[in-house]
Amino acid sequence: MTELKDEHLEVISKNKSKKYEIDKMVEQLSDAKESVAVLSNAIECGFLHDKHSLILQEWIVEYEELSQQLDTHLTEVRDHGWKST
Repeated sequence: MTELKDEHLEVISKNKSKKYEIDKMVEQLSDAKESVAVLSNAIECGFLHDKHSLILQEWIVEYEELSQQLDTHLTEVRDHGWKST
């Protein structure tokens, strides 16, 4: 009986860990999208020097790529489950 409970506890622990990791990715995705919005807004204000706007545009590309990667990974995890490595 104790062995069965230990197995259940292990499954519960793994599921909590997976949920934590997914929640963490969701938060990272939200942060990346917010970064794009903030940087875009700074450029739109028009008070930055051109060279600084170009730098921010490069950062926007990086955050957009990160957003896409996180979104793709989250979709795969949700659709196909968590793959252990």
